[in-house]
Amino acid sequence: MKIIESLIPLFLTAIAIEAYFSHRKKRGFYNLADSMSDMSLGMISRLTDLFVLVGMFQLYQYIEARFSWDLWAWTINPIWMGVSWVALFLSLDFLFYWNHRFSHEINLLWASHVTHHSSEEYNLTVALRQSFLRNFIALIFYSLFAIIGVPWITLLIVDAMNRLYQFWVHTRFEWKFPRWFEFIFVTPSHHRVHHARNPEYIDKNYAGMFIIWDRIYGTYQEENAAPIYGIVSPLRSFNPLKANLHLFFEIGSVLASKLPFREKLKFIISPPGYRPKEEIILSLPAGSKLRVKWKENMTPEKSILLPEFRKTFTKPQTYYFLGSFLLLMICSLALIKSNLSLDIAIGIYILILAGFTVWGRFLDRYVRISNA
Repeated sequence: MKIIESLIPLFLTAIAIEAYFSHRKKRGFYNLADSMSDMSLGMISRLTDLFVLVGMFQLYQYIEARFSWDLWAWTINPIWMGVSWVALFLSLDFLFYWNHRFSHEINLLWASHVTHHSSEEYNLTVALRQSFLRNFIALIFYSLFAIIGVPWITLLIVDAMNRLYQFWVHTRFEWKFPRWFEFIFVTPSHHRVHHARNPEYIDKNYAGMFIIWDRIYGTYQEENAAPIYGIVSPLRSFNPLKANLHLFFEIGSVLASKLPFREKLKFIISPPGYRPKEEIILSLPAGSKLRVKWKENMTPEKSILLPEFRKTFTKPQTYYFLGSFLLLMICSLALIKSNLSLDIAIGIYILILAGFTVWGRFLDRYVRISNA
């Protein structure tokens, strides 16, 4: 059941409207290269879900068959139906809060979630910028619904509505809401804080739909100073493969290093930014990349300015850049709508992923990124 995929036309229409008003009002909320990078990551994520959700469905059914208490069945009657659906909306968003929070507080989970935060812009295309591994982590939390007997289709519907709500809050346009609404629900202002790297905003406002979770658990922060978007150590790349895997490569290098096992485990489960003590770093071999990298990181990093994008395309390069992106998007949408056999679909998926990777590397080469 491709619920999110059926909403793609709605997402693209909303993006076009926001981009139009951003240009008309000269707000500068959109950068062409960055926004296309966001959409490429979103498309790769949805294509990956074509295969991931099949495995998730099988595992969900297995848990439901073996361990379900079948509590959901007795709620499907005229009296309890409304109450049970409201409870399901609340409980899913509650689990999303903790899934989201742990994804910021555990290095291994952050390695996947960082993809969503590595853009230094903030607009509706950023909502589409998702890791292709995110659903593996979500299943750990949402498998609880299998235990109480919530049907898979019901879970997909509620999850899709939760994600649809989260889409519209990725905007810098100001919206005015009643105080009661801002007290209960997540608004664009709340979520702008979450995407900012200002010190006072880091690791705040995790909720997806109901901001009350942040108020209850002490992670709520109002938007005061103007947000500076992105991550503390900017990605500075449009390559979707690098955006998805760059922190996993760092984790892999740690696991392959000569660090003590305890330090390796601590690195994986610690919050992002954890570094071993200086004496442990110095004990690594003299030529170790980790030693050099972490030794440099012992000193506080200077504040990082947003990168400046300067187009240096010739006309042929521009045609290649735009044409290849549109072709890859069309092929992606066609694969989502198709009913091809698994082996053929996987082959086409790999070709599309390779195409987006080449496109991103091309962009990295011809769009200079300031290190100011």
